[in-house]
Amino acid sequence: MERDELSYYLALHFTSGIGSRRLLTLCQYFGGPEQAFHASAQALLDVPGFGKGVTDAFVLSREAALVDARKQLERLSDETSIITYYDEGYPELLKSTYSPPPLLYVRGNADLLRGEKLIAIVGSRKTSDYGRRAAQEIAQGLVKEGVTVVSGFAKGIDTIAHTATYESGGKTIAVLGSGVDVIYPPTNKLLASDLIASGRGAIVSELPLGTTPDARNFPWRNRIVSGLSTATVIIESEVQGGSMITASLALDESREVFAIPGDIHRPSSAGPNHLIRESRAKLVVNADQMLAELGWIDRPGMMKRPQPVSRANLSLFESKIVDVLEAAGGPLQVDILAERAGLDVQDILVQLLTLEFKSIVRQMAGKQFMLVG
Repeated sequence: MERDELSYYLALHFTSGIGSRRLLTLCQYFGGPEQAFHASAQALLDVPGFGKGVTDAFVLSREAALVDARKQLERLSDETSIITYYDEGYPELLKSTYSPPPLLYVRGNADLLRGEKLIAIVGSRKTSDYGRRAAQEIAQGLVKEGVTVVSGFAKGIDTIAHTATYESGGKTIAVLGSGVDVIYPPTNKLLASDLIASGRGAIVSELPLGTTPDARNFPWRNRIVSGLSTATVIIESEVQGGSMITASLALDESREVFAIPGDIHRPSSAGPNHLIRESRAKLVVNADQMLAELGWIDRPGMMKRPQPVSRANLSLFESKIVDVLEAAGGPLQVDILAERAGLDVQDILVQLLTLEFKSIVRQMAGKQFMLVG
């Protein structure tokens, strides 16, 4: 979109009472943003969804909005672009959602938004060692298959997913609940700079430059995270957590949702466990399982650990499970394994999941487990 036309498009975006759907309706009805901006009050009343209140507010505030729009354009840096709903660079998956943002501010590599394979990794700000390891391994597994990782750049799981992707040589998109020039949390400023400089990252927001973080913005941010992505995986979240909003939004758009199961005694595992129990998300323990479900690889495989794990790195209970499986010399059904290890079935399932992430055990059909090797 040309700069002059873009200024009117931005002005519509900034005008009081004009949300995403009304902005697109205006442009389609009048044939373009400049015509829509200059439309008379009488003409506006004929637009579907425009009553007198909305029309009056629009007419009163549009000139001030045009001033704000031109100021925004003056603030654009060489590394920042604006992609409108009508531009070729606007991501098709996001365009197909119920409430697509009318425009996106992008710092970094905007081409990433139109990648063929995008998966969102989201989760709690309050993480456990288990959650951090899971996020890192899932991200690394996705990178190996050329998947671009999308997340919300928040503390915790989001930041771990972005960092693991970047450090593995992959591509990642960070969607903010602030302007793209206001990095939040501030501890991620260096990461943001690295992503942009590398050409393997994009910082994205629908909010104007200079917008500071606000709790009200984050649910709207989440719809972009899920809307950009073919699938979303939840790693640690309380039932009322923001990641559950992202999962719900993805489900509303008929996108795939995956969940990493967690410790039943940990509040941050309640969200993923709830999604799995209600059959709203598919249980996965590695990236290959997700990729296979999406048809992006032929069959799920076990993620290889970055380096060998010795007995010294295992907990007492993990070592006990390994001892039992070694003595058996083959797969054991989980009930038998629990009995021989002297553990409850629910407790041993948590330990086995950890061992699966470490690629020490593999689950077979019929809840049987065996050592990898």
